[in-house]
Amino acid sequence: MFKIIIKNLWKRKRQNAWLFAELLIVSILTWVILDPAIVSFYDIHKSPGYDIDRIVNVKIGSYAAGTKKYSEESATDEAKTADYNSIVAKAATLPDVELSGVVSMPLCDAGNTMIQNRIGNDAVDTLAKCQVFWNLRPGEKFFSLYGIETVDGSPSAKELESYPFRERDCIISETVDRAFWPDERGVNGKRFLAGRDESGQPRYMQVVAIVKDFKPRSYLRGSAAMFLPEMDNSTPDGFTVVLRLRDGVDNVDYISDNQRLINSTLRAGNYHVLSITDQRSDIDEVEIDYGVTSQRYFQITLAAFFLLSLILGVTGCVWLQTGKRVCEMGVLRSFGATRGSIVRMLTGEMILLATVAFAIGDVLYLQYALKEGLDIGYYQNDYYTTAPNWVDDFGQHFAIVSAIVYVIIIACVCVGTYFPARHVSRIEPVDALRDE
Repeated sequence: MFKIIIKNLWKRKRQNAWLFAELLIVSILTWVILDPAIVSFYDIHKSPGYDIDRIVNVKIGSYAAGTKKYSEESATDEAKTADYNSIVAKAATLPDVELSGVVSMPLCDAGNTMIQNRIGNDAVDTLAKCQVFWNLRPGEKFFSLYGIETVDGSPSAKELESYPFRERDCIISETVDRAFWPDERGVNGKRFLAGRDESGQPRYMQVVAIVKDFKPRSYLRGSAAMFLPEMDNSTPDGFTVVLRLRDGVDNVDYISDNQRLINSTLRAGNYHVLSITDQRSDIDEVEIDYGVTSQRYFQITLAAFFLLSLILGVTGCVWLQTGKRVCEMGVLRSFGATRGSIVRMLTGEMILLATVAFAIGDVLYLQYALKEGLDIGYYQNDYYTTAPNWVDDFGQHFAIVSAIVYVIIIACVCVGTYFPARHVSRIEPVDALRDE
């Protein structure tokens, strides 16, 4: 069969030249269109590294002075503190809640900060990278609530709830630890230079714990994360109560079934519930605001439209080709060729033609990629410290996407070839040879 395919392609090399050129262009366009879509798909489906499906966020606000439900008596510091503590206590009594607590910055509400230098045990290096950071108030159950684990040698998530933070203490993620100290593991008194005071004296941050990598948002590949203590102990006017549900409880269904109960339970003085959302919905809202969602929809829609066009284009081209080879198929049928063998022969010809075109197109695109680089997703991850991954490794990235592009092209070619090949294989030899 393979020899017949080679012979047919060589015999029809002139007729196949334009089809080959079309497949060559298609292979390059497929790379251009699918590369960002594949990276985006990977980002979406990569594990966030924490228990995202067990989190419900309840935002609590205060009635403004002068409004109908505002209470002057509840506005004193003593009353606010009592009401705050009451809500915290009542949150733990809600059904199917494994753990509850207040966080000053929910997981999807991180800010950004630049860290310029780090101090190791013996040397000082410069590393200009950007980290995502959160503020932690004393006693917060942040890591326990979200299910973020610490590395061996660091205080556990439970121990960090009662850790006596000082002003310049911090917690970092594994990604930051690897970037700052690539040859060292564990805490071991690590510190880094975070700026200088007014007199020019260096200000050091002390690392007290290291947490395992996680993704606060889908486009932040890797977790260059830092947690800084917030020393303000005053009772806030607004805050977020995080409910960590029991294992197996669906958070979306939980909100639907318990919305009224949560609204009535987590109310005290001027405090009232503003919103009840699941963690994925909060992240989706942030990504809509950042334009991530619209960009992804565009990439996926473009890729789907292109692949559909590719299948239809291949179908049309092969239909024209097979229409000119009816007599040839009739001769083969008269010599005993089965319908299946004809379909396999025509499909094999297109697969071989597409494979050669893809190989040349891949080499041509490689020249462009070496000069311009490959797609790294929505965010400029070269600006952030990221965990090692195939997207940022040129060799792995090119090999993986090339393999995916090849499989997709061959699949489209097979689908596009099957129907015209099946049609021509069903023509009876007598009908095919009638005009000869």
